[in-house]
This record gives sequence, structure tokens and C-alpha cells, in this order.
Amino acid sequence: MKPNPELLKAYQATTYYADLPSGRVALRIGERSPELDNILVQHEVGSWIFITACNPQSKQLPLKENRKRLESLDKALTDREIIHFPGEGLGDSGAWPCESSFLAIGMNLEEAIALGREHGQHAVVFGRFNKPAQLVWCNE
Repeated sequence: MKPNPELLKAYQATTYYADLPSGRVALRIGERSPELDNILVQHEVGSWIFITACNPQSKQLPLKENRKRLESLDKALTDREIIHFPGEGLGDSGAWPCESSFLAIGMNLEEAIALGREHGQHAVVFGRFNKPAQLVWCNE
């Protein structure tokens, strides 16, 4: 299922922030991140994902439910021994609430899509070393 144009625009008009040991990094779809490339080199991995478990299928849930879902995602990443850092997605318009998220490093594209599906997400942001961030749909 392809997203509607408004949903696509919303993802593209969002800044994805990750709190790395070196400081906060801002990520945008279609742009490279030298700071993220440095983290990938440090950990000897070639890719990363930015993912949330909040508001599955773009349906807003109460804060308490989103916190439970985020804890479940944190546990899933920890159980898989995936290095991850806290973050949040914040839309440019402010029309959608800020979503707590994670930046996880070392997952391949297939794992990223599967994890997004597992947590009810339309898409994840995926990146590789020295490449721009891309939006990857989980339900195609």
C-alpha cells in the first residue's frame, strides 16, 4: 500500500533528532549526516534506522499507550543486541505531536522493515554510510 500524498509530505517535512554520545543530530530525508557516518565507523556497521512505535498507522494514541509501545520497541532492540539511541521526530508544521523514537545502528533494510511492521509503522527512515537518509515503507 502506497501512502497518500499528505502522509508522504508529512514524513518529508519532519526532522528526526537522535541523541548520540557526541550530541544531538538532526536528520532529514534525502540528506546525508556526517555525524551518523562517524557513529557507523566507530561501531563498524554500515547502516542505521530511525524508528518509533508511537501512534501506529498514524492513529494518535494516549501518551500512556505510546510509552508502553516505546518500551516494547526498546526491549526488542535490546533483546536483538542492537545499539540504539533515544530520539524524536518533530514535524515542521507542529500539527502532529512530537514522537519519541530510536536511532538504531547496524540493522539491514529487511530487518528495519520487519521491525517497523512489528510495531505498526507505515515507514522507517533508513540510511547507509555516506548516503542520504531514505523513507522506506513497511507495508508495501
